[in-house]
Amino acid sequence: MSDQLPMIDEERGLLETVLKNLKRLKGGPAHADHAAQLTKLRDSLSDEKLPEDIASIMEAMNRTAALMAQQSQHKYGTVNVNRPYFGHLKLDDDFGKRSILIGKQTFISDRVRIVDWRNAPVSRLFYQYAEGDEYEETINGQDVVGQVQAKRTVGIDKGILKRVANEDHIWVLKSDGSWVDRKAAEAKLCGGQQTAVRPDSLGTGMVTESDKHLTEITGLLDPEQFKLITKKETGVVIVTGSAGSGKTTVALHRIAYLNFLAPKAFRPHRILVVVFSKALANYIAKVLPGLGIDGVKVQRFDHWAAWLRKMHFRGLPNRYSEETPALVTRFKTHAALLAMLDETGQQRRNQRVIDTFEELFTDKTWIQCGLDKHAPGEFSPDQVKQIHRWCTDSHFRREDNPEDREEKPDLDQEDDAILLRLYQAMIGHLKFFRGNSPKGGRLGYDHIMVDECQDLSPIEIAVILGTANKRQNVTLAGDVAQSIAEHRDVRSWEHVMTALRLDHVRISPLDVSYRSTASIMRVAHEILGPYAPEEMATTTREGAPAAHLAFSELGEAVAWVAEALTDLMRREPLASVALLTPSLSRAMNWYDALDRSEVPSISLVDDQDFSFSPGIEVTDIRASKGLEFDYVILLDVDMENFPDSANARHLLHVGATRAAHQLWFVSTGRPSSLLPESLAGILEA
Repeated sequence: MSDQLPMIDEERGLLETVLKNLKRLKGGPAHADHAAQLTKLRDSLSDEKLPEDIASIMEAMNRTAALMAQQSQHKYGTVNVNRPYFGHLKLDDDFGKRSILIGKQTFISDRVRIVDWRNAPVSRLFYQYAEGDEYEETINGQDVVGQVQAKRTVGIDKGILKRVANEDHIWVLKSDGSWVDRKAAEAKLCGGQQTAVRPDSLGTGMVTESDKHLTEITGLLDPEQFKLITKKETGVVIVTGSAGSGKTTVALHRIAYLNFLAPKAFRPHRILVVVFSKALANYIAKVLPGLGIDGVKVQRFDHWAAWLRKMHFRGLPNRYSEETPALVTRFKTHAALLAMLDETGQQRRNQRVIDTFEELFTDKTWIQCGLDKHAPGEFSPDQVKQIHRWCTDSHFRREDNPEDREEKPDLDQEDDAILLRLYQAMIGHLKFFRGNSPKGGRLGYDHIMVDECQDLSPIEIAVILGTANKRQNVTLAGDVAQSIAEHRDVRSWEHVMTALRLDHVRISPLDVSYRSTASIMRVAHEILGPYAPEEMATTTREGAPAAHLAFSELGEAVAWVAEALTDLMRREPLASVALLTPSLSRAMNWYDALDRSEVPSISLVDDQDFSFSPGIEVTDIRASKGLEFDYVILLDVDMENFPDSANARHLLHVGATRAAHQLWFVSTGRPSSLLPESLAGILEA
């Protein structure tokens, strides 16, 4: 073993020393008494010494003073003896030859030096330099010149060394006690730059005045997609399909086709595109001009509905509650409420909508009877009581404190669609406004496209459909498997169509996924579990297997991911990479860590402002909805963030299907049970 694996023997010996010392100091860290050491060294200068001895003592004094300064700057915690550190640096610099261990907390005793990877100045060397690199850095206010003699990541579990890796080897401990080098099987990002479709790659010149028909685009579409694009009859067209099947492409090209076929009937300024997110709105706004269509309104539903509500209902508050209970959101987006509103609207034609709104949602009997009729058994009496209490409290806040600046009255976000639907049911068509002024007549769009409509409630979709002109020319595109809006009543397309009274409309499925590889789609399908369609979408190509990289500590994961991304951008500078996290706060943490590691071309997307250009973008999964990237790394895929729930399955599925070429999952801690068993941990034996 010693002749073949000296690195492993060295790391084993180091770990044994650390654990023995931690056991000795189990009552707390025993800091080295640097002050006493300095006094002893200074006193030794009074003795007669040779010049070379004095120089050696002075160097020792400088080193001890620096260590004392470093020690005073750190907060010390209790080291986890099961996983005391994950990185090992061997340095040769102005302080001499030394070993630095990288861990979760700084712990400097008389024999152990573990530094916090997040803030210890010396830890920068671990993330910014490779083995053999020379460095010149300012550490604790002192310029230090040296060389990284060794840089290793180690995996320690329950105090046992299980993995040792450097640039040349990934040694992993097998169950039989032997070691195997997994370097050949190492996960590597490669070969995928410019695989994903970008806004400027969907092509221009789709139609020409001379040919009067679709030209080059026909070669990029399958027969079913082309059939949907060129569908001439008016009415509602419903396009479904798995991620990457071309739903958005079909819907956008249908707009271009209709405008070309009848430019006076389908005027760009009277065409509306409704989406769920800002990122997708920006994407579509960049695509349409390339298809020869300028002036189309691309709107997020919440912005569009808020504007219409403000125009039609002057004087209502413009602040939305941030504390709306999930139960109330579920009720206010439920298909049953759409039927209740339409029935009541027919009975109260031409009455004041605001008065009716306030009266209905403070009437417990109306709520209970309506749910008993249209959603029997789905809401308990106690839940109805909670819904009624919230709605009543909100009503009295609006009624009693309209001018109170300390406690501004508010609406629930879902109230915009409810008010607009009540207006449609009681008064008729919504009015047409230009700016803030009504221009008379009905609001009627020549064509409406709704993308990712599975994240809109039946009430919201009904409001949109009610703004189409007499031809009712509408394209609805979506995939129930990609639903990420929590507390929404979206069970199936058939359920939604029944609620909208569109049972007669044929649903047109797109069965081939062109974005992701077969490997990615298999994993994404397994993640959905009981919510997956019976058959997985057909794919057009194989690709690199999806991989799961399991780490015990975040710092270790950051080191590995930073190195992989730096290597990728060096080899493939035109690649688009998305690092997707469960939340924006986690995205910010990962971005800060990777930015400190000097990962090139990296940016934080904190307001869905994607660049749609090469580089690495860090954001939360929800923000990436509807987009695609060459490479996707899903971060923090552990049980805490992705438990076995419907919402977690849909969210992880959406994140996975953003990848066009290669997909990684990274966990730090206990991996999510949603990860398929077929995803063997690359860093495990």
